[in-house]
Amino acid sequence: MTLARRLTALVSLVAVAALTACTSAKPVPTASAAASVEVPSTPVGDRLTWVLDLFEAENDTTAGEWARVLDENFQKQVPAEQVAEMVNRQIRPAAPFTVTAYTGTETQARATVAGALGDPFDLTLAIDSAGRITTMLLSPVAPAWEPSTSLDEVEQRLRELPGEVSALVQRGDETVVSLDADRSAPLASVFKLYVLLATAEAVASGEVSWGDTLVLADTDRSLPSGELQDAPAGTEVSVRDAASAMIRISDNTATDLLIARLGRERVEAAVARSGHADPAALTPFPSTKEIFTLGWGDPALRAEWQAADEAGRRAVLDRIAAAPLAVEGEAVTTSQWQNGFDWFASAADVAAVHHALQRTQDAEVLDILSENPGQGLDVGTWPYVAFKGGSSRGVLTGSWFVRDDAGDATVVLLMADTDVAAVSEAVPSFFHLAEDALRLTH
Repeated sequence: MTLARRLTALVSLVAVAALTACTSAKPVPTASAAASVEVPSTPVGDRLTWVLDLFEAENDTTAGEWARVLDENFQKQVPAEQVAEMVNRQIRPAAPFTVTAYTGTETQARATVAGALGDPFDLTLAIDSAGRITTMLLSPVAPAWEPSTSLDEVEQRLRELPGEVSALVQRGDETVVSLDADRSAPLASVFKLYVLLATAEAVASGEVSWGDTLVLADTDRSLPSGELQDAPAGTEVSVRDAASAMIRISDNTATDLLIARLGRERVEAAVARSGHADPAALTPFPSTKEIFTLGWGDPALRAEWQAADEAGRRAVLDRIAAAPLAVEGEAVTTSQWQNGFDWFASAADVAAVHHALQRTQDAEVLDILSENPGQGLDVGTWPYVAFKGGSSRGVLTGSWFVRDDAGDATVVLLMADTDVAAVSEAVPSFFHLAEDALRLTH
């Protein structure tokens, strides 16, 4: 049996569930010596490297190894024993493997993998907030991306993506693509642009300094993405370093430390000043820990929130903020954006906050925004690229502000679907269309 046929057999067994947490991290070399392209040190990138290491292990992989990393719902569909047997009998004989292409966010990715025997294949992976695998799909290699030849074609292909899609592409003051650009949509980690703007404003007013120290307490910990949630209590981080981690690796705990230092009211004021068309959609402004708790925690608390007025909701958030996180990553199994548990803005609003951040003319802000140009994205010849993206259950978002000697351009893409597997499958097309838009506006 060829490797391609083995993979087809595995496709019928290893499948769906869902995705989690917020935004793209900058690629760095993988620890796997077999990789010929960079696999990023993101939660899903690290998990994908772990999977490939098992595919290449000298000894058979065991059911216990898989049981520790496969989501409970996944194992209800495909037991760990069956995964281990399939890998040992049908995948490992084709080792060693080489990663030849990679596209992804913090929690979902697709890698093209070539083995020593047979045809290459695509490995699609998604994980939850605890790093457990919720989707693992092996399939024949997807056809090579055919670049769009016009912005009209970009818009048409965006319309073909699953779920609700909003897009805005601007070259300077001219709008060249607009697809439901004024419709309110979930942002996932793109909301962190508002926290960065509030931080910049507080620095400009003298209330906060980039060098100020933030101290991690147990009540500050959120779920990944990020790294700070695993640091010991008492860990110190500067405002500048927290802001960098918030944008560069979408660190949720760093974000919450900044919100706590600023006060949610200051962030709400920054939302209004940014040009958001409906600031009430982000009032009161929740932290990531508060969204996880409301969306996937105690149903009684969720019901209290939904029935409360603004003052009541602020009281709910204050109670959540004062207590340690009570939600495990394994609980984040469903999409909740459709029930209001996310941060909401339109593509036009996101473009506006990017422009507001550029107007600060704060060198630290501009540097922070440019530290991560987007997951493996070919940004062409744009010399300056500011980026923030995000992903959560059923949500995928990306936003770019780019500049050259001739001027600037802005690209915002927002996608949401209750079919979280469909969003995972659309990740490569989503980022290819962003590349096309950046290229065609240059």
